[in-house]
Amino acid sequence: MELPRRKQDDTYLADGAFTAAMERLRSKTSAHDIRIGIVYAFDDRTHIMPFWYADSRMAPCSVRTLADVLNASGFEHIRIILQQWNRNFQPSQAVLDGQPLDVLLVSSMQVHAERSYELIREACTLGDQRPLIIAGGPKAIYEPTDFFDIGSERGVGADCVVTGEAFVLLDLLETILAERQGAESMRSAYERARFNGALESTPGLVYLSADSPPDQPIAINTGMQRLLRDLDETPMPDAGYRLLEPPHKGVGLKPHPLPADKVAWRSPIASVVTTHGCKFNCSFCPIPAANQRTWRHKSPKRISAEIKHIVENFGIHHIFSTDDNFFNDRGTVVDLMSEMARTKANGKPLGKQIRFYTEATEFDVNANLDILPLCREAGMQAIWFGIEDITADLINKGQTPDKTIAVFKAMHKAGVHPMVMMIHSDNQPLRTPAGDLTGLLNQAEYLFDHGAVSYQCTYLGPAVGTRDIEPAAKDNILFRTVAGDNVPEAYFDGNHVVASKNERPWERQVNILRAYANFYNPLKTLRILFDRKPFKAARLACQFVGQMGLVITIPHLLGWSRKLKHGPIETYKGLERAKIPMICVESGEEISWAVEKVPTPDLPNLRKPVLLSA
Repeated sequence: MELPRRKQDDTYLADGAFTAAMERLRSKTSAHDIRIGIVYAFDDRTHIMPFWYADSRMAPCSVRTLADVLNASGFEHIRIILQQWNRNFQPSQAVLDGQPLDVLLVSSMQVHAERSYELIREACTLGDQRPLIIAGGPKAIYEPTDFFDIGSERGVGADCVVTGEAFVLLDLLETILAERQGAESMRSAYERARFNGALESTPGLVYLSADSPPDQPIAINTGMQRLLRDLDETPMPDAGYRLLEPPHKGVGLKPHPLPADKVAWRSPIASVVTTHGCKFNCSFCPIPAANQRTWRHKSPKRISAEIKHIVENFGIHHIFSTDDNFFNDRGTVVDLMSEMARTKANGKPLGKQIRFYTEATEFDVNANLDILPLCREAGMQAIWFGIEDITADLINKGQTPDKTIAVFKAMHKAGVHPMVMMIHSDNQPLRTPAGDLTGLLNQAEYLFDHGAVSYQCTYLGPAVGTRDIEPAAKDNILFRTVAGDNVPEAYFDGNHVVASKNERPWERQVNILRAYANFYNPLKTLRILFDRKPFKAARLACQFVGQMGLVITIPHLLGWSRKLKHGPIETYKGLERAKIPMICVESGEEISWAVEKVPTPDLPNLRKPVLLSA
């Protein structure tokens, strides 16, 4: 199953609601002294191909946006802690501007979830003096109850989980501050709001019911968030870069954040939000459901202004656009690229100062080949393609071998690098006879021969929040334990084989390494040196990064392959019961969320929650 969707006429916030919420919080000057720590959890086990280079060189957009929004709302004491830069950070030791944290925000992807649990457990060692703990990010969106009851004793876990975007957090903070009395702690005010039902009117929250027995916790789910339609209402990307904790090995916080003139040195790639949503509906992708089947984008003037601001204030010239499918709408692309081509930064054309990177499908780029020169003029340097499988045997999104050649040729002519992302699956052979492009290595060689600059290969596995997860569990192919150990959440990264019908899953794991080694190797480097294909410097640079990545990745994935080979492998035996059941705030009935669960028998009688407002 996938995330639920609000009714079509109730999908969006009212225009101006986001801005109004920031203004209301800005007027609460008595609250501006609270200390807020925003932590991006990071698991070092994910520091392998294809992410090993960018994961520590690009301050994530998610936590920066939170800092931008909170700063625009008047809060004066904020610090962003990136665990990939500050691996030893302990929330209990954090002192921000002379005082301990009042609020701890922990953002986590699924692959970093176990590190987020550690952060929360460590914060809970402060007992009654601990900060209010709020969890968010992709992991929280899809599996919110995993953040509750994560210690060896009851009551160790997050206080509240945000399953939506920044507006949900603002709404939550506004509700808590309405309950706060004088200099009362944020956690104490939150508890009062939870007990008196004040949280029930904020869609996008999950929290433990005040009425459930301690030995059987039950969560209240306030429903799917309303989406911000006009993305221009979000603040400019500024405070998020000025409030970064400097990299260090200590457990606490430095007196001052990373200086603005040092940001580009530590984070030379800037991620920016331009669009949200995708027209395709792949069974292995959770993105369309998370966006409630909507297509949203910032205005061309706003995006150009953001990039100009980042270039002029922080000296960052590599811009990664966090799109689900940048070429989803032709008109949006033309308007944006035209505006960026007209924009100047530091008195010079923006397009000559930046390298703009994005993601798109081959189908959509092929339909817009004529605007690639405009894109290049605006600074576009590379497009990451979710081709997955050239032959479209795995999934058909309009890709074909001939179309791949045509798109690559047009990109070469325009000066835009084609970067390919492929998927290996249970049914794909490693190599096929000449003339047959079905094989994994055949496709890697084909893409290299036709000028792909970089190559990424992951394994098809069922992701939480997609339509593939329940069939995998029912078919007993989703691994629960391997060699007696639970499969870490860090291994659900697409690099590790964690679900397979194949009788020899360890070979499928090795195939991933074979594919990478086929594309990134010294012989390919020599071929690039002596052939006449374009982008020689970029291809050589990617060969260097790819071969270095292989040195890091091979021992890790070979170790996992050995575990898969020697086993034993225990799989999930169908759907399971929720560890912490969730109750819908409107109906008072148990619900599944992004993952279908078996109904929980004999739930204790709770008062039926009352929806305070629509």
